[in-house]
Amino acid sequence: MASSSNGNGNVMDEFEEAFQACLHALTKQESTTGVSKEEIELEVEQTAHKFIDLARQMETFFLQKRFLISVLKPEMLLKDENQELRLEITRKDALISKHYQRLEQWKGLLSDQQTQTYNKSVQSQQSQTSELRVMPNTVGQTTLVPTSAPHISSGIVGMSPAQLQQQHLQVQQQQQQLLQAQQIQQMQQMQSYGKLAKR
Repeated sequence: MASSSNGNGNVMDEFEEAFQACLHALTKQESTTGVSKEEIELEVEQTAHKFIDLARQMETFFLQKRFLISVLKPEMLLKDENQELRLEITRKDALISKHYQRLEQWKGLLSDQQTQTYNKSVQSQQSQTSELRVMPNTVGQTTLVPTSAPHISSGIVGMSPAQLQQQHLQVQQQQQQLLQAQQIQQMQQMQSYGKLAKR
């Protein structure tokens, strides 16, 4: 064990005194105390060497104590190591959960982007294939007529009610066919997006 210069044998007290002396020497000013710059530098150097020497003695003291504990009570060292490992595991678990949260945020952003592009493509397809306009017929009902079929709307004026009803049924059939085609296309796109998401 380290021997003390003042006889009390307390390494911690000596270390604290050396630290205070080192601070006092570093903060001393030559104009107020009347000592020269060389004397201050010499005092700083001496107190710093003493501080470093006592730090080494204190480190040796603690290493000796740790060695004694490891020989006499090895379970205490194991307990300390277990505690350190638990703290490390807790820290890494927190880091992993943080990464999972960020991953969920990125998944949400990606799915939002995919739904936006999907909605844009569906809207563009709907605007291309199912542009409809409302046409009044002679019975007083309104009929949805696709703009892509002008030959139907041009002949409405001279038709009888039975012909108008038949025309109306044809338009409804066309609309149903368009809706079915759109639904099939949407299902195919959803399946392709699902396959991409699984990858």
